[in-house]
Amino acid sequence: MAVAVIIDFPDGNAQKYEQVTGKLFPEGKLPEGWQVHIAGPAGNGWQVVHVVPSQEQFETSAREQLLPAAQQAGAHHHGSHSSPPTG
Repeated sequence: MAVAVIIDFPDGNAQKYEQVTGKLFPEGKLPEGWQVHIAGPAGNGWQVVHVVPSQEQFETSAREQLLPAAQQAGAHHHGSHSSPPTG
């Protein structure tokens, strides 16, 4: 079942976002099965929303790609939460 995952980066900004997404989405393409990727400024940082095929697939991608890329860019996330999309 698809899930929506929301990640907050309190110290994030457009520059860090571009660094991370450049590593995660080569040629601007989402990973296989990912349906939505939305990001932008939120409060004093940056928020990212993904709709992905499963929580397990997202966790694998986050562990292997997202978190290392974010750390390399100097963006530190402060948790994420997910739920099945409704409607």
